[in-house]
Amino acid sequence: MASVEKSPVRSDAWTPEDDERLAQLVLRHIRTGSTQLKAFEEAAEQLGRTAAACGYRWNGVIRKRYRDEIEAAKAERKALHVKTQTQKAATAPTASMQEVIRFLQTYDEQYQRLREYVSAIEREKSELEARVRALESQLREGGPELPLSPEQLEEDSRTLFAIMERARKLLAENRSAGT
Repeated sequence: MASVEKSPVRSDAWTPEDDERLAQLVLRHIRTGSTQLKAFEEAAEQLGRTAAACGYRWNGVIRKRYRDEIEAAKAERKALHVKTQTQKAATAPTASMQEVIRFLQTYDEQYQRLREYVSAIEREKSELEARVRALESQLREGGPELPLSPEQLEEDSRTLFAIMERARKLLAENRSAGT
């Protein structure tokens, strides 16, 4: 019977350093939220192997030895994700707050213009009411001949009521816009 000769170590055998390098690359990709496939592609370039060979080695041999490190990497990825989301949330309201401030400034300017307009209408209304009272007083006293005919007086009254109605609507709109 012929003796069995041991074959020399394969030239493409995985060394402990290769295993360590592959493990570190995969763990880094896990931490950063990348995929293991991308880790295998990067490892393939660095180790002179195919991505499939790196994936096979990782899943068949190395993964079992790095269970705790994998869980820690996943926890880091989750913490990084939470931190990133928190930072996004912290900066997003700043832009939104600026928009709110601009809106409120514009709203305030419009509100002030409306108040001035309403004040002008109220002044005009008061003047017309005073004029109507004076004319009514003259009619009751039967004083000198009126400068206005009854038709003109009636028309002025309609104008006064139209102005009062406009003022009422503007105030109602202003109140509803403020709530």
